[in-house]
Amino acid sequence: MHRAIFIDKDRCVGCYSCVVACKLEHNLPPHPVAPAVGNPEGPELIRVYQVGPKVLDDGVYQYFQPIPCMHCLDAPCIKACPRSALYKDIETGITLIDEDKCIGCKFCLWVCPYGSPQFYDGKMYLCDLCIHRIGEERQKGRQTACEAACPARAIHVGTTDDIGALMGQKAAERAGEEKARFDRTNNKR
Repeated sequence: MHRAIFIDKDRCVGCYSCVVACKLEHNLPPHPVAPAVGNPEGPELIRVYQVGPKVLDDGVYQYFQPIPCMHCLDAPCIKACPRSALYKDIETGITLIDEDKCIGCKFCLWVCPYGSPQFYDGKMYLCDLCIHRIGEERQKGRQTACEAACPARAIHVGTTDDIGALMGQKAAERAGEEKARFDRTNNKR
């Protein structure tokens, strides 16, 4: 079953727990405390971007957006790699790296719409959705490091069917909120 990730930006609080958990899980150099100050040390397989604060309609608007590799179905990074170092795991659909084949040309980074491939110390890194946790450990409820560490439960990893249903539910919630806002606005007149 193909795996996918969904991040609910409405729930993310910008705590950077996902970044720290990922670095610990993959034994990567640490990141400064949130918010990031200066240049972070080591690759960031999931990055958290802050949008705002800005004033809109007499209110302050701000959100945080974690961005990992999205493991695209038709991944441009795989097509761009001249050495076929990037490939899909057949069982899970997770994009992986064959480190022995990677020559560090960075073509994958240039074509990735999310900027997911990370280069550090001459080596390429990419979120692997904690593939080493899948299997019988996953059956015991073990989540990816970022998903397990998120206190706001903003990160969801599952099959493409699971994530599609979650996205549909989220879209329905947003539509209901928009309708309620529209109704409140029109009743004020």
